[in-house]
Amino acid sequence: MPRLEGKTVGQLRAMAREDAENTLDRHWDGALPVDVVRIARDLGASVFTAQLGDDTFGMLQSDSAGPNIYIDVDQPLVRKRFTCAHEVGHLVSHADEPGAQFVDKRSDAGRGTASEIYANEFAGSLLMPEPRVRELRSADASPIDMAARFGVSLQAMTYRMKVLGID
Repeated sequence: MPRLEGKTVGQLRAMAREDAENTLDRHWDGALPVDVVRIARDLGASVFTAQLGDDTFGMLQSDSAGPNIYIDVDQPLVRKRFTCAHEVGHLVSHADEPGAQFVDKRSDAGRGTASEIYANEFAGSLLMPEPRVRELRSADASPIDMAARFGVSLQAMTYRMKVLGID
């Protein structure tokens, strides 16, 4: 985690937004919703759904074949998409640390760590690219309609709009 060490929350979020924009520039075809599984695969990860237990949304683990993203099969599609994007954030932020592993819990464990702050901001920026959020909102799309277009929960959409200062 050397890349994230010693950074303020603001710096972590700015890094995550920039990294998400760069990832989109390289791996996104511009279609909504963003195909986060395809992006993960483009980055060399295999993506699986699995029974992960009552307290786990997802995880990033590596083996001899490369990084693997596991997403809890019991989650709604919008949660699976966010979890996958979150794990892609871990993959991107720790690209210089082959074999880095993360388990993301439903509980508060680890929520305020640099790695989790970064991964959450990255996920929101990847799934809801700022220019498209602004474009849809300026066309008077409602938050409910926007959430459907981006393939995210209404809660994620309204939080992203708040972060971007959009009413």
